[in-house]
Order: sequence, then C-alpha cells, then structure tokens
Amino acid sequence: MEILYTLSIFIILVIAGSFLNRYIPKVPAALFQVMLGFLITYLPISLHFEFETETFMILVIAPLLFTDAYKAFRSELWLYKRPIIYMAIGLVIATVFIVGPFINFIIPSIPLGAAFALAAILSPTDAVAVKSITANMKLPKGLMSILEGESLLNDAAGLVSFRIALAAIIIGTFSLKSASQEFLIAALGGMVLGLILGVLAVTIKYINRDFLNSEPNIPVLIQLMVPIIVYFIAEEFHFSGIVAVVFSAIMFNLERSLFQKDSLDNQSVVSINFNQNTVSYILNGFVFVFLGYLLPDIFRNMVKFPDLDVSTGLIYVVLITLALAIVRFTFVYIFYVSFQTHSFNTSSKVLEFLKTRQLNVGNYSRFEYSLIASLCGIHGTITIATALMIPLTLNGEDFPLRDPILFIGSGVVLLSMILGTVFLPLTIKSEKNEVLIEEASIRSKILHEVIKILTEKYSNLETTSEKMGYAIAIKKLQEQEIYFSSDEKKLVKEYRRICKVVEDENQKKMIAILEKYDNDRYLRQILLVRKWRLRKLLSYSIARQIFISLYLSVMEIGFRRLLVLLNLIQNNESDKEEDTMIDPRYIKKYEDLKDSFYKFRFELPNIIDEFTYFSMDIAETQRTEDNSLAVDFIKNAYDNFDYTLYNVPADSYIEETRIIETEAIQLQKEKLKKLKSDNKIDKHSADSIIRDLNYNEALLFTNEE
Repeated sequence: MEILYTLSIFIILVIAGSFLNRYIPKVPAALFQVMLGFLITYLPISLHFEFETETFMILVIAPLLFTDAYKAFRSELWLYKRPIIYMAIGLVIATVFIVGPFINFIIPSIPLGAAFALAAILSPTDAVAVKSITANMKLPKGLMSILEGESLLNDAAGLVSFRIALAAIIIGTFSLKSASQEFLIAALGGMVLGLILGVLAVTIKYINRDFLNSEPNIPVLIQLMVPIIVYFIAEEFHFSGIVAVVFSAIMFNLERSLFQKDSLDNQSVVSINFNQNTVSYILNGFVFVFLGYLLPDIFRNMVKFPDLDVSTGLIYVVLITLALAIVRFTFVYIFYVSFQTHSFNTSSKVLEFLKTRQLNVGNYSRFEYSLIASLCGIHGTITIATALMIPLTLNGEDFPLRDPILFIGSGVVLLSMILGTVFLPLTIKSEKNEVLIEEASIRSKILHEVIKILTEKYSNLETTSEKMGYAIAIKKLQEQEIYFSSDEKKLVKEYRRICKVVEDENQKKMIAILEKYDNDRYLRQILLVRKWRLRKLLSYSIARQIFISLYLSVMEIGFRRLLVLLNLIQNNESDKEEDTMIDPRYIKKYEDLKDSFYKFRFELPNIIDEFTYFSMDIAETQRTEDNSLAVDFIKNAYDNFDYTLYNVPADSYIEETRIIETEAIQLQKEKLKKLKSDNKIDKHSADSIIRDLNYNEALLFTNEE
C-alpha cells in the first residue's frame, strides 16, 4: 500500500506541474515538476520508494522511448536522416571522448573511466523539454524534427556508451577496439531483434483482427506490453534493450501508416493513440518529479562527502554544462550544411539554390543556427534514469564518487533547463514572411466563423428535435470558442458576472409579470421551472448542477401534472366536451387551473418571448470590446432554448446534434487547410489541430448502449 500511496502522490505532482505551466507558460512543466518533487520531501508526508535500476528501465524508460518512436513523423525522420545520425551517434561519441577527459582534467579525483561514464550520462537530450520551452516559437526550419530524431536515437547511443564505460570501470581496463565492437554488437543486435519482435507483435495484432473479431482492447494491451517484453528479451541476449524497443516501435509506426485495413479500425487506433499519449505524459512527468524527490538526498550526501564540497560541485556543474554546449555548438557549426536537407529535397528548391546560392534557412546565420541548436541540447529523462543506474557498490566497496556524479548529473539537467528557458526566447526570431498565429487563438477564430456559417444555414428549423439538436451543437461550439480564446479566464469571469446581472433583472421582471396576473400560482410555477432550467443550462459548477437537478426533480413532479391538466383543458375547450376525463381527486385543482388558464392562456407564449428578448437585451447592455464572446454565448442560450419549458427526450435530437457537429468539424478542417496552404499557421500546429478534430469526430460515433 505504501508504494501505491507514493505513486499516487507523484502522479498528483505531475498534474500540478502541468497546471502551473499553464498559468506560467514561460517556465516548462518539467521544471515545475522537479521543484514540486523537491518540496514534497519537506512536507510531513510519509513516502516510500525503493529504486531498482532494471525495473525503472523496463517500466518507465522503455515505454517512454517506444511512445516517442511510435508517434514520430517518419517522413521528417527520413528527410533529416543524415543530421539525425550525426547528432545521435557522432555527437554522442564526440561528447564522451571530449567531455569525458575534460571532466577528468577538472576533477582529477574522478577516474577516466568514471568520467567517460558521466559524459555518456550527459549525452542524451530531451525533445519534450525543448518543446515545452519553445511552445509558440518558430524554430529554424527542420530543427525540431532533427531534435526529435536525435532525442529518439541518442538515448540508446548514450545508454550503450554508459554501459561500456561502466563495464570498463568494473573490469579496470579500457580498450577502444573492444569497446567499439561491443557498441556495434549491442546496437546492431538490438536493432535486428527489435525489428523481428516488432514484426511478430504486428502479426499478433492481425491475428486478433482476423480471428477474434477485432476486439479493440487487445491491440491496446499488446502495444502497452510490447516495449516491456522487447526490452526484457533483448537484455537476455545481451543486446541493447533500448535500441530494440525503439526499432520495434518504428515497425508499429510503419504498420500504422502502410496498412489501411488497420487504420480503418478507428476505435482501436484512437484508443491506442490516447493511451500512448497518456503513458508518455505520466512517465515523463514521473521521472522529473522523482528527480526532485531525490535532490535533497543527493545534496545531503554531497555535504557529507569529504573530497568535494557543494560550492565547488556547483562550479563543476557550470563548467561541464558549458563544455557540453560548446561541443554541441561546434559540432552543429561544422556539419551545418548537412542540417539544411530541406533546401535540396525538390528539384525546384535545387534550382532556386543554384540561382541564389543561398540555403533555405530563414532569418538565421550559421552562428545563430548553431547557437539555437546548442541551447536546445536540454537534458532530461534519460540523463536522470542513466545516472540512477550507477551501482551503489563496486567489488564490495562504495562506487567511486557515485554521489558527486549524481549531483553533477542532476545539476546539469536543471541548469540546461534554466539556460534554455532564459535564452531560447531571446535567440529565436519571429518570421517576417509568415503570419504565425497562436494555436489556441486560431481555433477560437475558426470556430467563430463556423458558428456564423451554421447559424445562417440553420436559421429556419421547424421541428422541436431539429431546434434542440441545433441549440446543443451551437452551445458546444461556443463553449469551445471561449475555451480556445486567448482571454479565456477573463471571458469566464465576465460570463459569470453577466449571468448574475441577467438573472437579477429576470427576477424583477418575473415579479412584475406575476403582479399583472394577480400572482397566479400556476403561472408562478411555470416561470419558476423555466428559470431553474435556464440556470441549469448556464451553470458549469458540479455542485450547483447537482443542487438544481435535485430541486427541479421535486418541483417538476407538480409541474408535469400541471402540463397534463393544461393539455386536458385545451382538448376539452377545442372539443366542447364536459370535463368527464378528470380524476375526482383533481377536480378542485382543475377548476382553479381552468380559471387561471383563461387569464393567461393566450398570453403565455408572449410572456415567454418577452422574457427571452428581455434577457437578451440585458445581456447586450453588458457588451464591451473584450467580452463579446461571453455576451453572444448568453444571448444564444436564451434565444435557442426559449422553449425550455418542455422536456425533450434526448434520443429525439442526438442525431440532429451529431449531424451539425460533424459538419462543424469538416468546416474547421477546410479552414485549417486553407490557412496552412497560405502559410498563416505552421504545419505542425495545423496537423495537431486536425488530429484533435479527427479524435472529436471519432468520439461522436462511439457506441452508445
């Protein structure tokens, strides 16, 4: 139970870090998660977590890398294959053989083998942290694709290098020839085994589809289990489990795009993508929270360490971080031309280059490009995980300088994040030739246009089910429009204020109307039910929804009886019959209602309309330049639900709502494609929004029992 309690706390901190990042977007979620993990150790909460290297690699790192490889854009990886290989293998090797001796030089107490191991620990980068920092920024063309590919492959290269260095420390000797052979065997063996196991797992998916009637949950379970099984098998053969996991994921990535038959199985495909995203989010955040959780112990161990004090250790952190950045800058600067593959990927671009003799690099010089690539070398998940793999003992004695190595590794991770957070926004330029719009803001603008189109198209609906379907669909679209607006918080605050103003004025109006009809109790009941149904419609508080639902359920017992009696009066009136259909128990109430009915029967539709237009006018008086979306939302709610006196069965309008929502999604996609072709939104943002819209469309047609 203790471990479950601890994991629950960690997951809460992961969510809290994301929450803080939403309100302070300039600070990456990973940094917040580290800080929260650090702070939790000082609270009076009993946490219990015993770290086991192999378990951590199998259950955390392997699924993380599998998800990254599965979600990667293969076309981008293939286009930038050369710079990705250079960065993922060449830069890792350069880092180990340059930064390793540098570490040994500035800290002679760290043996050369341990220095190589520390350099290998620090070589992997984290593209997730880079994305978090550079959100809404325009990196030089193609650089993010290169960073993602590098992050995917250099994790494996760094881990293999670390294990070779660690083995050299254990046996006490280092041979470049044997190390190179071991590196190739581990990497190539893992690659081949990963491809074989990936094909086998894909085959099992097909067997499920062909013989088990495409049970959608089985492919999800297969994909969640594959990285764990592949890693375990590869390690048993003494190959690189990480390399094997990455290449098995690439097979799943290839299978997803090549075989249309599988892609048409939308339920399993959508489930797999949602689950992979959730797993990636939780595990990434978990590693950073765990780092923060370990920092106090690492710091305390450093304080106790006799040969290296904390202040000196911090100086070493700064020097090593700078050394890593300089090596990375130099490497990118030397191979700069190889990073510009997009300048030559079509014949027209080749001709353009031959004419102008200029690369398609945007508003960046070679130096600036290399500097940005260097600042994007942020370390994260794999660095932390690899550092934690250092054994506690070596040949029965404490591992040499394990605590300082952990301290330096953790410090480099944090410092690289801080440097990226501070300096990347200063070095990345806004493109002059493109009008890039924030992703959330563009969605709000597109939704506004779509709502306008649908309002004009469906302005003359006749049946109640069509009106109800339209009203619900438009309400959902307007909710999304406000949610994706850049002023969401202000609009929500304004929405609540305006609702209160309209409710207060409606209450005064209701008192005046009732006085006009001698405070008739039946009219009062009708207006109260309408008032509370509108309150429920416009409320987004769970507690308030529960209270209103309970209150209405009691109030509507009498209201439904009232509607029945009103219907009988109308039928009897039209048929000129005596009131023989009335239950004797309700004769007195029927007679009273009959008298009341004659007072307001012709006026009731006008009374309801009067309330509706009055409410819309009050909302309009509150309009300002900044709250138009909130005012429009409230006005449409009162206008579209002016028949809210009547309960409409849900199954009578679900199809109408679905039709309009589907049309709205298609209109949004068309507008996004137009913006994308006009370079008004960058490709990745457009693809991300379209992917979300596809998910929304799939969810419209989920099976409902």
